[in-house]
Amino acid sequence: MKTKCPNCGYQSDIDGLIRLMSGGEAFITAFDVPCELKQPLLKYLGLFRNPTGHDLTWDKLTKIINEMIPSIKTRKVTFNKQVFDAPPQAFIWGIEQVMKQFGEGKLKLPLKNHHYLFAVMQSFDIRKDVNPNQAATLGEFVAFNGVKKPVFAGRTQQETWDIVNQARDPGESLDETYERIKSNY
Repeated sequence: MKTKCPNCGYQSDIDGLIRLMSGGEAFITAFDVPCELKQPLLKYLGLFRNPTGHDLTWDKLTKIINEMIPSIKTRKVTFNKQVFDAPPQAFIWGIEQVMKQFGEGKLKLPLKNHHYLFAVMQSFDIRKDVNPNQAATLGEFVAFNGVKKPVFAGRTQQETWDIVNQARDPGESLDETYERIKSNY
């Protein structure tokens, strides 16, 4: 029995597809992608496949992922001569938005690069775009780029977030700003 991968279009018997899927998981794991980003990233990779049925090759997949790995690891994206914070939640949210556009037939496939994803991610705001159960601010800490930092003395989480966000210099990440100004508070 032949079956087809819904993401990349690879056709094989069931045994071959199972090997491919486990190989794909190992492939993603090899790039040290945060666990919560693996499934969305696999879906996103399918957008690079030509809709006329041409399958993605492992070489093409490797190239596509290698273009994203520096941004995923540094949690920063450089796009349109601007640098912005990109925690895993930003990638997940961005991919969800891109997949919605795909579902509505508003994307021209195959994608050629990550520009559309990065453009979408620029509008990510962790305070409004993340489920409250996953929000960055929990307890006595506030998180910048996924790293928990203590709230400023006598300040709430929101106040700490706002102080850091307002003190942020162009091109500086939120955690860099926090470290720079924390002695003032």
